[in-house]
Amino acid sequence: MKYFVVLSCMVVVALSAVIPDPSVRELPAVRHEEVHDEYGQYALRYITAENTVVSERGRLVPTPNGGYVLEIEGQYQFIGDDGQIYVTKYRGGPDGFHVDGTHLPEPVPVIPV
Repeated sequence: MKYFVVLSCMVVVALSAVIPDPSVRELPAVRHEEVHDEYGQYALRYITAENTVVSERGRLVPTPNGGYVLEIEGQYQFIGDDGQIYVTKYRGGPDGFHVDGTHLPEPVPVIPV
């Protein structure tokens, strides 16, 4: 009975082990810049060893009712397996989330907030 319990535990541990996905590459940022202010506004930019570049900023914009909302805009670019540079720009705010890129299907659907 002891052997059965120990064997069962070993099987559970083996089955719950995380198997890394070989298609996912994890590279540290070779350059990273990030700035925040006391209101929650921010700007960030980082570059990976594979020349993937991500930049984004969030800023407060006034709303018609007198409040503020955090509007984001940014872009990322990467070199595809075909050697081309792909650039995706995005923005999100009171009018929804918008994405633009020449490699994306037209029209890219707008996601309302």
